[in-house]
Amino acid sequence: MSIVTWLRTPRIRRGLAASAVVLAAGGLILFRAPAGASPVRPLDPHLTTPLGQGNNLASFAGPGAHGQIALSHTKVLAGTPTQVFAEVRVIADPTQSVTRAPLSMAIVLDTSGSMEGDKIDEAKDAVIRLIRDMRDDDEVAFIRYSDEAEVMQSLARVGSVRESLVSQIRSIRASGGTAIPRGLSAALNQLDMASRARVRRVVLASDGLDSTRQAAESLASSGFERGITVSSMGIGLDFDESYMGSVARSGHGNFAFVKDASALAGFLKRELVETSTTTVENATVQLDLPPGVRFVRATGADVQSVGAGTLTLRMGSMFAGDERRAIVELDASLGLADVRRIGGRATWTRIGGAPVQAGITDLALAGVGDIGDVNAARDGRVLASATSVQASQLQLEAAEAYAKGDAVRAQTLMDKSEKDLDRAAAVAPAAMATSIFKQSAEYKSRRPAMAQPGSQAGNVAAKKAVAEDNNNLGRMTW
Repeated sequence: MSIVTWLRTPRIRRGLAASAVVLAAGGLILFRAPAGASPVRPLDPHLTTPLGQGNNLASFAGPGAHGQIALSHTKVLAGTPTQVFAEVRVIADPTQSVTRAPLSMAIVLDTSGSMEGDKIDEAKDAVIRLIRDMRDDDEVAFIRYSDEAEVMQSLARVGSVRESLVSQIRSIRASGGTAIPRGLSAALNQLDMASRARVRRVVLASDGLDSTRQAAESLASSGFERGITVSSMGIGLDFDESYMGSVARSGHGNFAFVKDASALAGFLKRELVETSTTTVENATVQLDLPPGVRFVRATGADVQSVGAGTLTLRMGSMFAGDERRAIVELDASLGLADVRRIGGRATWTRIGGAPVQAGITDLALAGVGDIGDVNAARDGRVLASATSVQASQLQLEAAEAYAKGDAVRAQTLMDKSEKDLDRAAAVAPAAMATSIFKQSAEYKSRRPAMAQPGSQAGNVAAKKAVAEDNNNLGRMTW
């Protein structure tokens, strides 16, 4: 039964509404720290929504980070395959004073002919400002690309190369085509030379498009596997937002667009702040799935391995106060009175500290014979969160459909995402319902402009949509 199908069922909707009443009356439940972890600090209030019955939520904590895993169900109908969602959240602890992480950054700038004029001048000014903001002991590499990639500055200590690099950047002229993978590959090669004790990030900026999306995605993904975050920035209204967004998604970095290169400085500043305040790296959540519970797909994290009942989700690096979300879709097939427990562990490495491991316990699914019991034990907040992510995926597909001239498919996808959100909001707890209604309202407001692909309004709407929905897959945007 799909998430939308059960939301349409009146009996299920009534059951979920009753669960919401139980939630409101039940109060906050505190969890014990797993063995070997530090005492659990109270989680952010909007994260903690236990059902008051069953054990659909487990928390974990350790030095530098905490989080939770919540299931959409504690009970499933025996003998019937059931779609179950697990919402995984990892939060890097906010702190009053952050020890600045040692960092290595590779800046990759499009210098193709389409950047000629104010674009290239403003982009050069933004990059120079970033280099002046970096500390002397930071490391920087600078790569320009057009038809080919040129490493204008190999990875070096900023204090040793700042003035010579600024001079080189000022001399750049725009010409040639756009070969994004060549620039990205050169940047990753440079950061491979950096110490693993440093936080490593690639920042890619382009105003164009080419036919090498798959190659660029593969490079960004391989960089993430090596511990390198890849962010991308689209400049102007001519670049391919689906391409650039997918690169950031594969590299677990940020994606944004600016109408002109003058705003690039703000994006670069954010990248520097996030990189330098990174407190957690290699955040990973491992789930041990019992017999009868099968992995289907995950959004918001890389699935590193699925085998022998073990699912590994890689969330990457996080700055102080950062929160990552992954939605895992499972298929549960249990017999009557079967009880299956899901365990696992969360691991991460603190910057300047030792690896941390925290156990995950108390998650369970039971097979029952009464659909009323199933309905009453569902968590509307988790289901709403999963719907939010699914709606973003539909909107990203709609933006691509518009770009390819398939307006009918785009409208169909947008209709579905809005209807799914409205149904989910109707059964979600109040705080989550507010976020879902906001997301649905944003989709409705952007539709008129999205329906004009190729126009300035249409281009702006499409790029804004991709930026918001791309980010919502791994972090809650609304």
